[in-house]
Amino acid sequence: MKANELYQQGRERGRNGQYKEAFDDFTQAINLNPDFAEAYIYRSHARTLTGDKQGAVTDFQKAIDIYKARGRADIADMLLTPLQALKNEIEWGDE
Repeated sequence: MKANELYQQGRERGRNGQYKEAFDDFTQAINLNPDFAEAYIYRSHARTLTGDKQGAVTDFQKAIDIYKARGRADIADMLLTPLQALKNEIEWGDE
């Protein structure tokens, strides 16, 4: 499968509540295309929903870095709010 096909499959699985499978799809998409920012964002959501909030922070940060490298600081800046919210959940222990 191509990276985009795996990404789409992961999104569908995520919509169906199959978060572990979605995580695997996004990971495979990223392995095929390491600069696939959108896959990092969705994998971050899958990680959050499976309890891996620290991994979710790492994925969010990677997506931000990719967008900045592409010259898309506008998108990177939009991701800062959910990233900070996730960091706050980790810091304050909100489960």
